[in-house]
Amino acid sequence: MFHISNICKNSSFSSYIVIQVRNKTKTHWAKLKRKTSPKYKALNHFDDFYASVFGNKWEPMREAMLRRSKYVAVVNNYGDAEETVEFLTNKGAHCLRNLMSIQQEFHKEYTPEISNPIPQNNTNKLQEYVDRVQSEDISSIYPQASDAPARLNFTDKRSDGNEQTLQLNKSEMDGNQSQNYPTTDSQLDESRIIDPAMGISSEALYQYIPATKLKGMDEWVPESLHYSFYSTDKDFPLVNEPETEFKMPEHLKVYTYEMGSEYHKFPEPKRCQTGVFNYYPMDCGSVLAVLALCLSPGDRVLDLCSAPGGKALVALQTLLPDIVVCNDTSLARHNRMERIFSDYLFDFKTSNRWRERVLLRRIDGRIFTDDQGFDKVLVDVPCTTDRLSVNEDENNVFRPDRIKERLRLPELQSQLLTNALRLVRPGGAVVYSTCSLSPVQNDGVVHASLKRAFEDHGVLAAVRDLTRPMSALSSTLSLASGDIAPRYGQLVLPSVAANFGPSYFARLVRLK
Repeated sequence: MFHISNICKNSSFSSYIVIQVRNKTKTHWAKLKRKTSPKYKALNHFDDFYASVFGNKWEPMREAMLRRSKYVAVVNNYGDAEETVEFLTNKGAHCLRNLMSIQQEFHKEYTPEISNPIPQNNTNKLQEYVDRVQSEDISSIYPQASDAPARLNFTDKRSDGNEQTLQLNKSEMDGNQSQNYPTTDSQLDESRIIDPAMGISSEALYQYIPATKLKGMDEWVPESLHYSFYSTDKDFPLVNEPETEFKMPEHLKVYTYEMGSEYHKFPEPKRCQTGVFNYYPMDCGSVLAVLALCLSPGDRVLDLCSAPGGKALVALQTLLPDIVVCNDTSLARHNRMERIFSDYLFDFKTSNRWRERVLLRRIDGRIFTDDQGFDKVLVDVPCTTDRLSVNEDENNVFRPDRIKERLRLPELQSQLLTNALRLVRPGGAVVYSTCSLSPVQNDGVVHASLKRAFEDHGVLAAVRDLTRPMSALSSTLSLASGDIAPRYGQLVLPSVAANFGPSYFARLVRLK
């Protein structure tokens, strides 16, 4: 007789058992695991949200984001710059300044003079998305009801003691003719609930960007209401004028491949004779955010959310600023920033010259203060980092334990930008940037911050339209235009032909 103990000794039996258990489920275990991973949740969210905002343009952008990203090479002027330029040229890369110059000449010769077009916005598309999500929320809140209310109403008690009814209209649900209320055994879909314990401080956010807390909500807020407060109504002084100061810094050397070329990944940077690396690889959108500062000789610059330090390094490569203050609250990211500066700035740790020029700080950017003020401020805020979110599970903002952090993002972004507008001197410029396609995190935050800075601090800033100078990059990358173009900034779109981004940046000049 063959005993079970003999079977257990057979190593193949344990493998057989595992296979059998896996095959008992209707859906393969690997597919189930993918569906619960943060990057799958991020992609599912973007498919839902961005398809509503960008329409049929979302699919090619989605395909590009799931592919390997493209980089440019920023030549290190503190290394063997001439040798590095020759090396990159032999690799088939082109100087970004030359590409922009050629494209500018082409536009002058062949493009008729067009007056500045009326900027577009995505408010209508966002409203359509909100209506659909609201319909889903109502269906989840009233799962057993044959009819559902036309809107969800909430009473919000403001700090002044007044009550405001928050309403969100929805498209009429098929077959619903009257109103019904949930029974006691109805179940809420908790996956779409926003915890009211999250903080929000400005009334402006109730009107312009997603709220992360509605005061007076004791239990929950449906996610559709979170998106309902995006608006760009002009109820405060708002100046939008074309940019005339933009130019490529003379000493900044950036190399890339033309759009549509069969590009290859740049090889790993190498150490120069001075011990520093010969070039810094980074996304072209990140370089453009620094270019949008329009740096001048002697500028005092603040990089409010600096780590890992790439944009501050690009600013230093222009050889224009006198002082660059690099701030980040995270100790780990702060240490990484120091390592990058040590790898690219000759004698960084021992030279007094660098200690005077590059100042490292660890202060919450929302409360950062400085008595001298700054000529230029870069605010590269924490965001959903769309490309990372759909490709990496590690440190993904769509992880279940980071949902509150993700929903707080617009409020955090607005607080950072508002403080930056306070820190910059009159006549100086602030550049706000993200790695997201979200119009809420981009134009929505810019609008809310301009309003907040004006009403709370008396700061008036103008939006500088970079559309014309950025047109010189049409042969290098893909910029949003037409009905998907942002109202206040520039949006670099991922594309298979030029797989940079996503990146958004807006230039704001303080008037008073």
